[in-house]
Amino acid sequence: MSSRALIIGATGLCGSAFVKYVAKDPSFTEIATISRKALNGNYDGKVRSLILEDSSNWSAAVPENYDILFSGLATTRGEAGKENFYKVDHDMNLQLARSAKEKGYSTYVVVSSTGADENSMFYYMKTKGELERDILALGFERTIILRPGPLLGERTKSKGLLNGLSSKIGSIVYRTKLQSVFGCPVYGDEVAKVGVKLALDTSDTAKIKIVESAEILRLAGV
Repeated sequence: MSSRALIIGATGLCGSAFVKYVAKDPSFTEIATISRKALNGNYDGKVRSLILEDSSNWSAAVPENYDILFSGLATTRGEAGKENFYKVDHDMNLQLARSAKEKGYSTYVVVSSTGADENSMFYYMKTKGELERDILALGFERTIILRPGPLLGERTKSKGLLNGLSSKIGSIVYRTKLQSVFGCPVYGDEVAKVGVKLALDTSDTAKIKIVESAEILRLAGV
């Protein structure tokens, strides 16, 4: 069965990996991205890339007659500030998902975070939890929520001292017996690989699938 996919956050760590795995899978006959800047890599015309520097227009640019929305759209509080962090990680993701739902998309795959909880005392986890709550309320036929632990991989720019420290420790304990103590660090590439695999798995009829970091690591190795 052929699928058509839209990818947002396509120049980030997980988003660019979504593009890589979607572009090389023959199941996808149409692929589109919306981003502020050009994609990393050359996809030989397989990907229709729309560059819009003004992200307030993104929801209107969501193409019709597509099936799956992949979102790796995210920033950090250190990079964007508290208010803009919420606008990107919650508001923009929700607006784009709402537009996709209205235009007939059946499946939504989003990168959240381990510990996501709308009642969390930690602002980052609370924001991710509120996003999950509001996305689920849209009622896609299938919603796949990926909850990675500390994300590993090459980034185009620094995400701040705390994230840098987390990545350094994460790379040391990655796939060791100590990984669970540090939230099961995982590469952005693995997160995307699993997200694409699950989106195409028609044998799984679950309407909502929440995949924690340890499970992402397991599925990425299969």
